[in-house]
Amino acid sequence: MIKVKCYKDILALEANNSVPDRIITMLKEELVRIKSWSDEDGETTLETFHTDDYDYGYIAIFEGTETDQEIEDLGLTDGLEAILPEVAYNFFIDGEKWTKIIVIYNDSYSMSVWLRNTDTFDSYVTNDEEGDTPSEEIF
Repeated sequence: MIKVKCYKDILALEANNSVPDRIITMLKEELVRIKSWSDEDGETTLETFHTDDYDYGYIAIFEGTETDQEIEDLGLTDGLEAILPEVAYNFFIDGEKWTKIIVIYNDSYSMSVWLRNTDTFDSYVTNDEEGDTPSEEIF
């Protein structure tokens, strides 16, 4: 599992080519949103923002090798299959299916979870964040 809690985490993913460029772009946009919700007074820059300082939530990218304990450590005590996401989006990029779900824990804490090549949350998918249908290729 890859945890994205700050801008440096995204830069490391980008440098390692760990995820497609389109996902990198979406992660950057998402971190900007998390920062704006967490740091309402603009006390930090994007480069110095860290989700641990605000306890709003962060981004987790599942690699498909997560143990039950790792999933439970995210607060998902009943496992991945028991999640009822607030929303789910599918993206088809470079021949792979990427699913982004938002999990709401309480009024002030949520998490964004990215999964690769899974059908687990297809029944929750509406459209992707840009209004495209889930089956449309995004490059």
